[in-house]
Amino acid sequence: NQRVTKGTGMQPPDLIVLGGGAWDRLHVYATDEDRQSHATTLKDLGEEMRKAQEEYGAAVVWFIPTTINSQALNTEEKRDHMREEDMEAMRAVYARNGILSSSSFVIDGPAFTSSRVAESYDGVHYPIQVYDAGAQILFNALDWLLPPAIVDPVIPPRVGKMANPILGAMMMLLVMIGLFCFDGFLGFSYLASLFVRGVMPHDLHEEAFTALHKKMGLPASDMRGPPPEAPSSGGHRHVERAAVKSRKKSSKSKKKSRSKNVDEELAGLLRSEEGSEMSSQVSGSQPSI
Repeated sequence: NQRVTKGTGMQPPDLIVLGGGAWDRLHVYATDEDRQSHATTLKDLGEEMRKAQEEYGAAVVWFIPTTINSQALNTEEKRDHMREEDMEAMRAVYARNGILSSSSFVIDGPAFTSSRVAESYDGVHYPIQVYDAGAQILFNALDWLLPPAIVDPVIPPRVGKMANPILGAMMMLLVMIGLFCFDGFLGFSYLASLFVRGVMPHDLHEEAFTALHKKMGLPASDMRGPPPEAPSSGGHRHVERAAVKSRKKSSKSKKKSRSKNVDEELAGLLRSEEGSEMSSQVSGSQPSI
């Protein structure tokens, strides 16, 4: 608060997160004089917290110390002064001196660590995933702790403002070289082929895709000529076309033979009818005896 009020140009904070108790109990709470000095400091701290909220509109969050795993404390000093029983009394001291009432929001450490106290590997600290729960509690409260933000309207740049025609033309040239020269390195393989043999783009293409085509059962990848299966496939097409033509010719000849047989049968029937008529006329013209 003093730095902000001195006119140094510092912007007042929107959020202040405070916490304490565990290390106070270990280092500055051994004698009566230490306890009296600690209580005075807590009262001053509560006054500063209220001032930050009233004068600067900052949200003040207090973090209550997490549960202590007394059995896992790794030093004799901690086992004498930082047991969970001692920390319960210290939390009550902070509440009694107005720290909790001076806060905008309180994160209750024992609320999300008491059931997972066995995970405290040194008696004080917890794995990261346990602290994530406390962080999530704080983040959920930010929507009403922080004041509404004033955001200037964002005007996006017009289309093409960041474009460079020369660089775009250069990229198109490199892409065309890569496409038409079969070179994935945009033509630099041709430059390397001046010094090293066997690195021409078409050689690299065959080396890369021949094994793949063979494995997948695809036609051979040969850029120097048509694939070996092309003539056979053309021959098969020629044979198929010839077979279709022969089938059409045979069907036409069958149709012609069928029509010829029908004509012969009709002619035979007509001749038989004419013969029967002539025989009847002859029999009718003979005189009776």
